[in-house]
Amino acid sequence: MPAAKTLDLRGEICPDPLIQVQGAVRQAASGDSLLVRVDYPLAVENIARWAEAQGYAVAVERQVGEWEISIRLP
Repeated sequence: MPAAKTLDLRGEICPDPLIQVQGAVRQAASGDSLLVRVDYPLAVENIARWAEAQGYAVAVERQVGEWEISIRLP
């Protein structure tokens, strides 16, 4: 069963959220998923754009004052 990992990066500003997501992806296996919570708008854009460029499935859900980014590795 694929692993799911949650990264709570609220309060972090760029480039730290992207760097932490990249590190988590390097440790993940094929089929794993990450749930990333951020409250910095630029982090949402950077993480989603990077993940899509890597070929990962990405979904972004906005909540009041924060976002959840779901990333699924192929």
